[in-house]
Amino acid sequence: MRRVILLILIGVCALAGTAACGSGGSGRPGGQAGAAASQSGGPAQVMTVLRQWSRCVRSHGMPGFPDPVINPLTNYPDYPPSAPRVPDNVGQQCQSIADRLPPRAQNSQPPTTVSMRGLLQFARCMRSHGVTGWPDPNALGEFPMTQQMSVQFKTADQQAVRACIRYVPGGNQYLQFVSAPGTGNG
Repeated sequence: MRRVILLILIGVCALAGTAACGSGGSGRPGGQAGAAASQSGGPAQVMTVLRQWSRCVRSHGMPGFPDPVINPLTNYPDYPPSAPRVPDNVGQQCQSIADRLPPRAQNSQPPTTVSMRGLLQFARCMRSHGVTGWPDPNALGEFPMTQQMSVQFKTADQQAVRACIRYVPGGNQYLQFVSAPGTGNG
């Protein structure tokens, strides 16, 4: 899953200092008062706040910044994978809006049970189409890849990818990769 929201908020927190981001250096903006005020927020509240944040970002020099969408893997509001990185100075200008996000919105959301089944089917399909060693997704729906597996995926028979991508909710733009444990590559 794309961690655009978290990355934006962490960047703003790093720039503003941990005091502005809650106690314990958690990387969550808003501090204890902001978190307590909005703990009950569900997807509708998150979508509303993210739309306001998008308008703020657009008004501060990024006119093409997209509105949030419902991520098909999590059924939770998120920015599309194609959303550009927001510069720290723009994020700071919109921080008061980001502070209204409930804590759940500031963490990566795991895929739904149905989406996880689809990702597991994708992995099995890739293996059955000759991409040996293709990993199962982790709990966040990301595929842990070594450098060798990454090269294998990039050079994989495109027929295999076309045959298997149907299992990934939202298609290939929602495939997410992380370094396999112990590999140290990205």
